[in-house]
Amino acid sequence: MAIAIGDIHGCLGPLQALIAKLPADRELVFLGDYVDRGPESAAVVRYLERLAGERPCCLLMGNHEALMADAIAGGDVSLWLINGGDATLSSYGEEPWQWGRRPPAQRALPGFERFHAQLLPYHEDESAIYVHAGIDVTIPRMEEQDPTVLLWIRERFFRNTERWHGKPVIFGHTPTHTMGLGFGEIFRAHNCFGIDTGCVYGGVLTALDSVSGELWQVPGPAG
Repeated sequence: MAIAIGDIHGCLGPLQALIAKLPADRELVFLGDYVDRGPESAAVVRYLERLAGERPCCLLMGNHEALMADAIAGGDVSLWLINGGDATLSSYGEEPWQWGRRPPAQRALPGFERFHAQLLPYHEDESAIYVHAGIDVTIPRMEEQDPTVLLWIRERFFRNTERWHGKPVIFGHTPTHTMGLGFGEIFRAHNCFGIDTGCVYGGVLTALDSVSGELWQVPGPAG
């Protein structure tokens, strides 16, 4: 019975404003994509670590954290940079393309490895399933889901929600304005709820009560 929070993407001010609106005694489940595109990814990571020490929080892995971790470990740096990693590196005080030319042993970013180690592929409680991107609706048991699907799936999930008969699924990853909805409007289909409401694109940052359906929203940076 938690409150889920959608994709933050380096938008520290909206995140802090949203947290200030939420009940202090409720568990918070963050759906991933804390970094990239927005200007303050490093500060968002530090803030979330502090917050998790002050109240119950569950931090899920997003595809952008996976891209970042892979680049740090020696993977495809250019793929990360063109997906917003350049803004993240700038927030850590690094010049993106110079950083990308370093050997992997010299790519560590302060605190990220510790933060990354806390991230979970999904969370499930009495009221809902929480996941970054979505699920394979043909697989009823969450422990049998492909972790890559949980990070990356889009249309194959949200266009087939009528085939899912389990607990409600709350997800982020796909900005709802790209699904034909207005900025600030969440996706609702059957028992699935998409709450990436495009904060970093000038939309809003959204929190959703998994039991009551209550919404809290704050504006993102000006688009």
